[in-house]
Amino acid sequence: MTTNVFDMLDREWVRLRRNKAAARAMADVCTVAGGAGSLAEVEAYVRGAGPEDADAVLLALVRRAATGAGSSGDELAARVLLQLLLPGTRNLARRWWALGDHEERAAAAVTAVWQRICRYPVERRPGRVAANILMDAARELRRAVPRMTVTLAAEPAAAGPGVLAPEPVSSHAAAELAEVLRDAVDDGVLAHEDAMLIARSRIAGHRVADIAAHRLMASRTVWDRRQRAERALAAAYNHGEACA
Repeated sequence: MTTNVFDMLDREWVRLRRNKAAARAMADVCTVAGGAGSLAEVEAYVRGAGPEDADAVLLALVRRAATGAGSSGDELAARVLLQLLLPGTRNLARRWWALGDHEERAAAAVTAVWQRICRYPVERRPGRVAANILMDAARELRRAVPRMTVTLAAEPAAAGPGVLAPEPVSSHAAAELAEVLRDAVDDGVLAHEDAMLIARSRIAGHRVADIAAHRLMASRTVWDRRQRAERALAAAYNHGEACA
């Protein structure tokens, strides 16, 4: 059974949230969280508190977690903050289809959020902690898309699908295509599987033949499916003709 990073974090949190030693180590944070007696109560407080009260707890955590101003950072505080930001992190993983399959996207989103927690500029941005971290992580994931090998090469029938060398396009085009695919799935224009097919072939640079082999399908079947999906995109969003 495949297990992604979100499953592992949730299992770890089940143990950690009632750990008395962890709560004692986070005594200052527990005080801010209405005098919570456990990390479970800290979590419940943040989930149920108003924006200002919740932000005060997140600020207390990120002050301990961030590595700025010569601090070594508090890994436990970072871990608690990561858990509190997990709903937003899951949303980031869902949005960025072009970053790979479910497990790859989960790992990329968690890594981006963790890094932003540890590098958070507390003195410059002492408010709206959750929003700032998640927005910074989203920008990091957006930058990751253009770094991937991008292919929008035509593949003539005489050569067979998926055999020509890739022809790179601009970074802007890669990021724009990733956004269009996300919107298409959200709007019901494309199925998740069809969006991933386009992302893997057009953005990640995987050959149609390799995708077909992975899916245990004929190359022509995958080729035709991608063409239908791209025509649906063109019809829905008026982005011009489907890719050849």
